[in-house]
Amino acid sequence: MKPHRYVAAAIAALAATAVLTACGSGGDTIRVMAAASLVDVMKPLSHAYGESHGGANVQVDAAASSALVQRLKSGATADVLITADTETMDKAVADGVAKDPVVVATNTLVIVVPKGNPGSVTGLDYFAAAGNRSVICDTAVPCGRAADKALGAIGATARPITRAVDVRAALGAVTSGEADAALVYATDARSAGDKVETIAIPNAPVVRYPAAALTADGDDFVDLLISQNGRRILADAGFGAP
Repeated sequence: MKPHRYVAAAIAALAATAVLTACGSGGDTIRVMAAASLVDVMKPLSHAYGESHGGANVQVDAAASSALVQRLKSGATADVLITADTETMDKAVADGVAKDPVVVATNTLVIVVPKGNPGSVTGLDYFAAAGNRSVICDTAVPCGRAADKALGAIGATARPITRAVDVRAALGAVTSGEADAALVYATDARSAGDKVETIAIPNAPVVRYPAAALTADGDDFVDLLISQNGRRILADAGFGAP
């Protein structure tokens, strides 16, 4: 099945907005590779880091966790890696591109539908019915594995119209009207505001976000993430405690 246009658009959007600046007054720059679901909260986190580090800038590369690890394996450099599940981080550690990760936040899988719920979605069974306009993430990325786990728990197999490259692409399918339902994280649903409605999943999978400092410069950013201020920023964005 050919990918829908929102998948390509999501890749282009992430590439175009990959750089976030904590402060515009100069200073050093650190590079953070962050899971796509962190793209919004990275803005206040970057600002907080810049305020406490003499106007330092934070360059953020936001993409699917698996893609970030692959970039590191291919020779890309960064100071911090944050993935949307421990499985991907474990692979990064095994591949020798990360070490000593610490879990900094959690998130929960939810169903999002367009405002008004035109597909009359009531639960996970909608994603198992062929022909329904549902979207879930690719199996290679954390949100896809969480989606398959949720469906497996009810004895169902996913039958989406397509698999999205990351959680923001899945969300974009709903906000653009190309899908009537998607499985995303609670924070992504929150970021869409009144464009979507959220349906809770009983016993929904909880994902854990580990962060690893890849250089000495990255240590301070990870320290921010586990600090009281960092956890407050993450909580304000809807992330759960580690």
